[in-house]
Amino acid sequence: MPLIPDLPWTAEDVGDGPGVVMVTHLHLRRFRDIPAFFRDSLAIRAQTMAAPGARSLYLRAQPLARHFTTVSWWDDDAAVHAFVRTDPHRAAMRRWHAGMREFSNRSHPGTEGVVPTLETAAALSA
Repeated sequence: MPLIPDLPWTAEDVGDGPGVVMVTHLHLRRFRDIPAFFRDSLAIRAQTMAAPGARSLYLRAQPLARHFTTVSWWDDDAAVHAFVRTDPHRAAMRRWHAGMREFSNRSHPGTEGVVPTLETAAALSA
């Protein structure tokens, strides 16, 4: 059983077409940053759930490893770009840039009607 359960969200409407799947891995430098980072992550999760074009989001927090993973599914690239330029996401990424040991963000085509999971994202990232 993980220390913090994964936080899945599935949109009521999965949209038309395959959409875009974003897989993000964030690794913090310091343990002491975890509580504040997790608070920001929850605020960004709420932002995502209300964002135009957002279909689904999955968040895995592994605080003992200082690692966070998100898998999000969007209608299109325009929806992703509008989201990342909006607070709280924009402010959090500026705030945490120097505190990240590693950061990666990859875009993949989605599969129509299939909500991506961490398992499918891992396969995409391999």
